[in-house]
Amino acid sequence: MADAALPQGFSFHHLGYACTSIARERSVFELLGYQQEGHAFSDPVQRVNGCFMVGAGPRIELLENSEGSNTLSPWLAAGTRLYHLAYEVESTLDEALRWVKQERARVVVQPVPAVAFGGRQICFVMFRQGLLIELIERP
Repeated sequence: MADAALPQGFSFHHLGYACTSIARERSVFELLGYQQEGHAFSDPVQRVNGCFMVGAGPRIELLENSEGSNTLSPWLAAGTRLYHLAYEVESTLDEALRWVKQERARVVVQPVPAVAFGGRQICFVMFRQGLLIELIERP
């Protein structure tokens, strides 16, 4: 990956932040000048609840496990809060995934529709160094 550059058409969208309580974490980000962007959401496919926060820094996606879910539990147990970078892709996810595979990353969540993005497809890929990336189809 050191010699690679993001393909044309990839643009940064947000940082994913795992938390046990969105309400508690939101207040900390509000102290930093962040405000909630849009409505909170619940995604039954990914089994998370979330909201986006915008402010002076990058957009943050606050995420918590939905009731009965352990989607974020491994990250939280490890003490990892900022756990993914997300990019919108101009091309289809299939085209973006060709680049991912060329860089020897692996798909850890196959493309699925995401509530947070109006049903647009997303997927998650893990690079060899342990970096988790979310790819989001651009509308």
